[in-house]
Amino acid sequence: MTLGQKLKVLLKDNGMTQEDLAERLEVSRQAVGKWVNDKGIPEVGKLVQISDLFGVSTDYLLKEDCEEKAVSAEKALPDSGYYVSQEMLDGYLSYSRQNVKWITAGISLFILSNVFDCFEHNSMIMAFLYWLTMTAGIVIIIWHFFQTRQYQEIKNERLTFDDKVFGEFKRQRESRRKKYAVVMIVGVMILLTSTEIEHFLMIHVDQTACNVFGWIADTVWLGLVIWSGMSMHVDSIIMKNTEHAPKSGRIGRYQYIYFALPVTVIAVLIGIFTNAWSPYAPVIILFCCLLVTTCKLLIESREER
Repeated sequence: MTLGQKLKVLLKDNGMTQEDLAERLEVSRQAVGKWVNDKGIPEVGKLVQISDLFGVSTDYLLKEDCEEKAVSAEKALPDSGYYVSQEMLDGYLSYSRQNVKWITAGISLFILSNVFDCFEHNSMIMAFLYWLTMTAGIVIIIWHFFQTRQYQEIKNERLTFDDKVFGEFKRQRESRRKKYAVVMIVGVMILLTSTEIEHFLMIHVDQTACNVFGWIADTVWLGLVIWSGMSMHVDSIIMKNTEHAPKSGRIGRYQYIYFALPVTVIAVLIGIFTNAWSPYAPVIILFCCLLVTTCKLLIESREER
């Protein structure tokens, strides 16, 4: 085992957090995080303090083939998982939210470009704006997918947190879920009401205004649904991979929602550009599924009380 892995085991065996160790050694929390994640090695004086604190030798800490406390380490390591500090969790959430914004912006620009195709006059200028906006959206999406992926351990490994850190994450996640649900509902309401507004504009204004409003409305509601759906998925990765989260039960039964969101987006895009079906149909179906799922969760929560 590496020094970082041994520190994780020692901290867990002694019921300590990285903050506790940093306070005992009089160093920063970031320094301990680097040691635990094998991104740095303590100086000699700190190694001696660590060995005295946990009752192990410095040889055990530094030598990967050292057998001291081997039985304890072998038992603790499989259960410890990949330790995620507060700083790493914050970095992952910030990084993932930025990705969500870029993807949403790229798709939104791609859809919004059709607004410039609605105007018959100034065709050269409108054609230029059409291709410029569409190209910008495509470039943003391609650029995003060719970026170096970060925090892959959080997405792929079993995770472990300090109880305080994970408890605060769950509290904030519940608050964010309410916000995302409201945003998604707003998007669906824009979808459902936009048809009537388009009809009104076509009668009282003209066809061009109707088409422009239609594409803007499609951009807005689709952007809101994509942003809220992907944002919820960011939090769900943490819940799915952490050892604190339930591995079965009612949460597992509703995992299909996260797969339904991208499928709905693809179905809507196909409906918009091929006219194979109404682009509203997939969203209405998803909205009904979400409504039914919400009702089931509320009923189950009430029965548990």
